Amino acid sequence: MATSDDSARSIRFDQLVSRAGSIGYRALIWATIVFLLSPLVVVVIISFQESAYATWPPQGFTLEHYTALPNQLGFLGVEEALFVSVELAVATGIVSTVLGALAAFAIVRYDFKYQTTLETILISPLIYPWIVVGLSLLLFINRVGDILGLTIELNFWTLLLGHVMFTLPYPIRTIGASLQNYDDSLEEAAQNLGATELESYLRVTVPLIQPGLMSGFVFAFILSFNQYIVSLFLSGPETTTMPLVLFSLFYNTAPATLAAIATLLMAGVLSVIFVMEYLFGISDFM
Repeated sequence: MATSDDSARSIRFDQLVSRAGSIGYRALIWATIVFLLSPLVVVVIISFQESAYATWPPQGFTLEHYTALPNQLGFLGVEEALFVSVELAVATGIVSTVLGALAAFAIVRYDFKYQTTLETILISPLIYPWIVVGLSLLLFINRVGDILGLTIELNFWTLLLGHVMFTLPYPIRTIGASLQNYDDSLEEAAQNLGATELESYLRVTVPLIQPGLMSGFVFAFILSFNQYIVSLFLSGPETTTMPLVLFSLFYNTAPATLAAIATLLMAGVLSVIFVMEYLFGISDFM
C-alpha cells in the first residue's frame, strides 16, 4: 500500500518533470530565435565596422559605409532596382490581396462541389520549391508564345505574374481566418436597413476584416520585395530587382557596403511591419 511519503515523492517528481519540460521548451524557443536572428545581427555589425571587409571580431566602428552610400547607389544600380522592387511589391500586394479576398470569400462563405480541391490548388504554391515555380512559369510563357506565334519578352508583367502566383496563398489564409471569425448577421442587418448586398460588403464586411486584408498585403509585399529565385527566371533586362542587384554585387563590392544596404532594407521592411501593426493589429492574423 502506498504511503504518504511515496505520494509526496511522486508529486515532487511530477513537479520536477513539469518544470524541466517548461525550461526545456523555453530554451528551445530562445535557441530558435537566436539561430534565426544571429545572421541578421552579424550583417548589421559588419555594416558599422571600420574595415570594408567582413573581419571578425570588428576592430572599430564607423558610419562611413552609410555616409558613402548616396554617392555609390547610382553607380551600383541600386536606385533603379529599388524603385522596380517597390513598384513590383506594391502591385503584387494589391493584386494578391484582391484575388485572395475573392478566393477566401468563395471558400469560407459558400458551399459548392470541389471546394476543398479549389482551396488545395490555390495554396499549393506553398509546398512547391520556388525554383520549380520560376522555371515552370518561364517554360509556360515560352510555350504560350510559341502557340500564339508571338515573342513574349520578360518584363515587369511576367515578374508580376510570377510574384502573384507564389504570394497568393498568404492573403487567402489571412483573409480566410478573419472571415471565419466574422458574424454574418451583420451583413443581414445592413441589408434589412436598406443596403444592397454590394454595399453591405463594402461598408460592413471589408472594414471588419481589414486586419486580415492588411496582413495578406504585408505578407505579399515583403515576400515579393525579397524574392530572388522567381525573379531570376522571369525578369528582363529592364526589370532588375533589388535582390538580383545585391547578388550581382556580391563578388565585386565591399562586404561592408552590401551590409549597409541590407541593413537599410531590413529597417525599411521592419518599419512597414510596425506601422501596419500599429494601425491594423496585423499580428493577430500573421
